Amino acid sequence: MKKLGLAAALLAAASVATASAADRNCYSPGDIEAEQALLFQTNLMVISSACRDTVYGEFRARNKDAILRYQNAMIDHFRRTGARNAKSAFDAWQTSLANEAARKQAIIPTGQFCQQSTEMLKLASTLDTKGFHDYAVAHAVDGVHPRCSK
Repeated sequence: MKKLGLAAALLAAASVATASAADRNCYSPGDIEAEQALLFQTNLMVISSACRDTVYGEFRARNKDAILRYQNAMIDHFRRTGARNAKSAFDAWQTSLANEAARKQAIIPTGQFCQQSTEMLKLASTLDTKGFHDYAVAHAVDGVHPRCSK
């Protein structure tokens, strides 16, 4: 009887450990929203820089509190996933987003790229905190990331 109890306890512990590992690598709806918001911000930064537009600076000034919340949400995500230094992991992630956006921009002539980006620049110029949040939520529909069970 003791062996059966021990086996049941070990099985329960193993399933909790497996669930914990799965949850550690998952994304909450808030994580996905934060990721989408920061992806928008990063793409806007690359566009504004390439097109020599001031929209990015204006957008950041209007949405600085929301951006900080989204950054902290992603740092928390990296902390939950077991990153040794969550802030460094976040910085590396955000740098990789910017590098990827810049690579995509570099293969298109600047004039054409800027012309293709006018809608995003217009959108960014209108987004306040609520609009930015609504944008991120609308784009947080995700089938790629594993969802957290909690």
